[in-house]
Order: sequence, then structure tokens, then C-alpha cells
Amino acid sequence: MKYLFSLLIIVCFTVSSFAQNNWDPTDHEIATWQFRNISQGDLANFLSNEDKVYRKAVKSAIADGRMRHWGLLRKVNGNTSDRHNYFFYNGFDKLTDLDNSPWGSGSPLGLRYVKSAGVRGTVHTAPAIQVFAENPKPGNYIVVNYANPNDLGKFIELQNEVWKPFIREHVNNPDSPWAGWEVHKVMSPTGNAYSWNVATIDHFTTLSGALNAFPNGADWPEGLEEINNLLPNGKFSQSVIYEVVFYEGPDASK
Repeated sequence: MKYLFSLLIIVCFTVSSFAQNNWDPTDHEIATWQFRNISQGDLANFLSNEDKVYRKAVKSAIADGRMRHWGLLRKVNGNTSDRHNYFFYNGFDKLTDLDNSPWGSGSPLGLRYVKSAGVRGTVHTAPAIQVFAENPKPGNYIVVNYANPNDLGKFIELQNEVWKPFIREHVNNPDSPWAGWEVHKVMSPTGNAYSWNVATIDHFTTLSGALNAFPNGADWPEGLEEINNLLPNGKFSQSVIYEVVFYEGPDASK
């Protein structure tokens, strides 16, 4: 999530299972996604707290090497009335950094009152594949494609072999709205009750790019059908657009 946010692990299993010659390293090992539902009346205070209070703790943690990425994203489409309308992305270099995160006990000074800060769920993921532009582009929007393939290992392997070489050309094309692309494996929670065990993340410079990723069409790579055959009805469970509201990382800030 180099430029998220540019802004989504566990450990030994993930690192070792994907450590092959044609696999590029990722820039962090573990990530926490926290989904929130914030009412319209609380929105100004919520955003002020994150920007003016919590951002300071994030910057300090990144400078100390205890954290690599922090992002707050707004859900652009989909159900936002009783489900989440914002989510936080926290990326850490290694699993043990979760034990020393910047979110300690107590309330920092200067916080404004927010009544509706209810957490709608938390997920831990491991970034398995990351592609970002050689000349970085601002990733102002992302599309999260939630998926539940019947063979997770094969799905990620094909993403690396089939989709990564194809999308890398678009990411590095200066005229393309693509700013990056990632694949994240869900580490927790897991089980048959959950509707996704992996997510691909498409980073875009513009909302129009997120809505129409290939305006001029594309020469699709061979192997897409094999990927689709791993998905129920050949489709992602959901594809949702988010706007990057705030971001802090080692190389960028928004």
C-alpha cells in the first residue's frame, strides 16, 4: 500500500507460502481493516479527531518504525445506512508490531465528541502481491473486490502469474488512471460463515477511473477464465469504491 493510499500475515505461513522466484516482496506483512459507521451529524467531529489528533500518533509511530501505513477511506457506493461507511487501514511491517501499535489506552487531549463511532467489524489481512507505478501516482480512490474462491492458494497464484504482468503495464502507463494493484489474503476471521477470504485492491487516480478502469478496452491476458472458474458464479462477492480521505505513510501524506 505504498501510495494508497498512493493509498488490504500472518506471518510465516504467508511469507513462506508465496516466497517463489517470481513473487515480488510486499512492503508490509500484516494489516488491520476496521469498519465504522459514522452518522452525518458526527462526521465533522470524527474527521477532525482523525486529522488533528490521531494523525499525530500515527506520524510518530511511522517515524519510530512501529507502523507503515495508515488510511481512512470513505465508502462511495453500496449500503452505508446500517453498515459501514468508513474504514481504517493500518499496515505494519511485521506481525509483532501489532503488540506495539499507536492505539494505546486512554483518550488523547483535544478529542471532539463522537456518538456514533460504532465498529462494524475488524479483519486482519496479509498482502500477498503489490504493484505500484515506478513513477508514483496519487491513489485517490480504490476499488476493493471481495472474493471467496474455492481454492485460495490457486487463486492467488493465478493472480500473480496472469493478472500481475497485465496490470503492471496499465499501472506504469502515465495516461492510465491505474495507480496500483494489490492482493490481500484474509488471516482472520476465517470459516464458512464469512463471505470473503481474499480481496484484490485496485488503486486509481480518479473516480472516473475507478468506475471505468479500461475506457479504451484491453487485450485481456490468457488465463482469466481459469481465475473466474474459482469464484462462485465466476464473480467477486462485492466490488466497492472507496475514496481515500486521509493517508500517512513513509513516502506520502494526504
